[in-house]
Amino acid sequence: MASAFHAAAITISMVCFCHTVTAAPNATNFESSALSWDPRLNPSVGNGYLATTVYSDTVYVSGIFNGRGTKTPSQRARIPSTAAIVVRTNLTSNATMEMFSLNVEQGVFYHRLLVDNFTLEQRIYAHQVHQHLLVTEIALQNDMRDTVSLSLTNVFGPPSADIEFQREDFPRRSQNDPKINAMSGYIRITEEPDSRREGVAVVWGDVPPRLLINPSPQTQTFYFLTAIATSLDADDFVKSAHEAYTIAMDQPEELLAGHVQAWKELWDDGRIEVEGNLTLAQTISGSLYYTLSSLRPSWIFGLSPGGLATNGYDGHVFWDQETWMFPPLVLLHQDLARTCLAYRFERLQAAEDKAKKFGFQGAMFPWESALTGSEVCPGEIYSDYEQHIIGDIAFAVKQLWMASGDQQWLEHQAFPLIRATAEFWASRAVYNDSKKAYVIYNVMPPDEDAEVVNNSVYTNTIAKMNLEFAYEALPNASESWKTIAQNMYVPFDVTNNYHPEYEGYNGIEVKQADVILLGFPLMVAMSLDVRRSDLNFYEPRTNPRGPAMTKSMFAVNWLDVGEYARAEKSFNASYVNAKEPFMVWTEGADGGEL
Repeated sequence: MASAFHAAAITISMVCFCHTVTAAPNATNFESSALSWDPRLNPSVGNGYLATTVYSDTVYVSGIFNGRGTKTPSQRARIPSTAAIVVRTNLTSNATMEMFSLNVEQGVFYHRLLVDNFTLEQRIYAHQVHQHLLVTEIALQNDMRDTVSLSLTNVFGPPSADIEFQREDFPRRSQNDPKINAMSGYIRITEEPDSRREGVAVVWGDVPPRLLINPSPQTQTFYFLTAIATSLDADDFVKSAHEAYTIAMDQPEELLAGHVQAWKELWDDGRIEVEGNLTLAQTISGSLYYTLSSLRPSWIFGLSPGGLATNGYDGHVFWDQETWMFPPLVLLHQDLARTCLAYRFERLQAAEDKAKKFGFQGAMFPWESALTGSEVCPGEIYSDYEQHIIGDIAFAVKQLWMASGDQQWLEHQAFPLIRATAEFWASRAVYNDSKKAYVIYNVMPPDEDAEVVNNSVYTNTIAKMNLEFAYEALPNASESWKTIAQNMYVPFDVTNNYHPEYEGYNGIEVKQADVILLGFPLMVAMSLDVRRSDLNFYEPRTNPRGPAMTKSMFAVNWLDVGEYARAEKSFNASYVNAKEPFMVWTEGADGGEL
């Protein structure tokens, strides 16, 4: 590195430790003396454009997928990490202290090592302002008598099977500048036959295999940057990545402060604070952090259940976006809530194409979608029959409208979504003479273990609500929507005073919260007796190893009917899926998808 570069590093880093040192674990700082035994449970850093699990060999960019539709299927394209720098030293001492921490308030992962009078602090973050940047900073202070040797290993991993990368060459601006590495390439397989092959460029600096740190009272800081750009945001994405890298390297010592300030402003916009229960407080802070680090207002490529740092569920967007991750955004970060629904709006044509393919009108949103909005679910039974997602999207639109009152958004994006989804249900429901009601046959409910059924209580109810909202909100709404909604068949067992999950349901175990969602979040008008009866019936019949969201739904519903002890039990069980020490969620309490 150039001497001028060293001088800049030393000057800024003299205040660096004072700026970043954090106290014991608190609501926004998760600490551990070791990383997780399961690499998937290690923390991630992201900014909504790109993300990575720390020390993993993979980076993902939101919107970059490889694979053909439902066949391969389309999944997040792996970019080999150039930012997974593992630092080791041969120093040994009884006074060694090592700590790994994720500070979600700052959006920074820290690795700290103290051996006698030698101190190391590694900081890893995805820059919140400069979306193309992944940053690793290594701050070192050697108050020992001898030179300390550090080994640095970049966990690049195998070549990407998704992107055909080739090396790029950039001339150095001066002889003293560190070498710049670069690679670029295109995905191998497009999502649709006529889709464009998206390109990715990665630019990064050399990582020396060894650093020799001479004794000094001053702190030396070394900066290792990765810049990634894609054809989704720049025609000349190689140039874009190179510019992002070189601009950042001109003043790398200023990157951290700008990043931390941006995260502060994000949290100031909306957060949830809890006192008296550290685990709960960390669970909430961690959940919001992993959500916020997977979205940015200017980048409209959806929110996957596993976040941006993993390829869980191939990075696809499900009903989870609108049903499970959307509600806190509506209240705390409405710009990001709009981004989620903008993802649906921009892919409305693909949903209309799917409806036509199945012989329906309006929009039939896919059960799983990725880049284009076409169906990418590898399981045909889900893609063909799990249609409640269409109503789930409309319900999310209603939530945002009621919370924001944004008339311009309503007219330009919400109206088309509301109309298209209502048109779908109007063509999907059929009148049954014997029931004297509209019915919906051959659907898969949220309880996917039931497979294909007739008249799913949840599906019929969300369809009814979709039609009602469309009739109330839209100018020139069809009278047929009101008629169908008023006469929608919703199974109910008068004798036992509860809602059977679907027509012919015989009381077998259910996979996850389904019928109880009528009480919350749908808030369907019903007596407390019926609501309590539904809860009493389904709680012992719900798979205890099912998806993470079920217990929280029982908790809210038990609260609403005044069963506080049962609500507390469900509530305490609702966040055991957040795995310590870094509060990474798994779908099942005993593991499963992230």
